[in-house]
Amino acid sequence: MSFEVTLKVRRYSKEKGSWWQEYKLNVDRFTTVVEALRRIKTEQDPTLSFRASCHMGVCGSCGMKINGKPKLACKTLIVNEGKKEITIEPMDNFPVIKDLIVDLDSVYRKMNKVIPRVTPPEEVIQGKAETRLKPEDQKELWSFAQCIICGLCYSACPVVETNKDFLGPAVLAMVYRFSADPRDTLGKKRLEIVDDPIIGIWNCRVAGSCSVVCPRNVDPSLAIQRLKEVSMK
Repeated sequence: MSFEVTLKVRRYSKEKGSWWQEYKLNVDRFTTVVEALRRIKTEQDPTLSFRASCHMGVCGSCGMKINGKPKLACKTLIVNEGKKEITIEPMDNFPVIKDLIVDLDSVYRKMNKVIPRVTPPEEVIQGKAETRLKPEDQKELWSFAQCIICGLCYSACPVVETNKDFLGPAVLAMVYRFSADPRDTLGKKRLEIVDDPIIGIWNCRVAGSCSVVCPRNVDPSLAIQRLKEVSMK
């Protein structure tokens, strides 16, 4: 059974600035927000701009605010929003490029600062030895390795809102993922980076909003608290 819903989209362009635009659409209980946006773009307004790729919560490209909360549009069923009018906005704490598309370059720059890759010992690189990951190590690392860099945690983070230099939830969770990996040798160097009083772990206020909105259950807040423990030791 289908029903009519109104999608109220916050649009933006450099020429016109920001404005709200409403679209009416018939949907059913299986319709996701990203599917509704695609239908609007195809059937009503080809100028509407947004990002979407995999449609299965893996690529992270369809992050946006839906009814005031950062979510992935491909994982959000319209029927679950419980309203006949749904507001859709670009994520907070990012420059808006056009409509629902934001610029995530700041996250990538911060990510590069922490050397986001496993760096094994020199003898392993030369093929003279090997390091193995034990099942218990894999269990510890698994959830923190699931980040898809969607940006939702940055949109929800109150610290990012006031401190643009803060490395942020996703990057700090990534630091813990590598620091806790027994195959890696750069744990101390990364810890020196995240110990910085302006951009690092001590700026986190433990609001937990990053973990609440994460679509992959990464729990960045927990990762940051564990980094604090390592730093204290």
